[in-house]
Amino acid sequence: MEVNQALNDNPELINEDPHGQGWIVKIKIKDESELQKLMSATEYEKYIEGIEE
Repeated sequence: MEVNQALNDNPELINEDPHGQGWIVKIKIKDESELQKLMSATEYEKYIEGIEE
C-alpha cells in the first residue's frame, strides 16, 4: 500500500486533480477477478442518482 504524502501539505489536490496528483492511496489486489465486481464511474453515477431520488 502507498499513501500520497503530498496531501499532507496540499489537501486541496483531492478536489483539484482527483485522477492525477490528488490520489489518496494505492493498493495492490491479490485477485484481479475481484475488479469485475467494482462499479465503473458511469455505473456509480447512476447508482447515486437512484439514491437521491
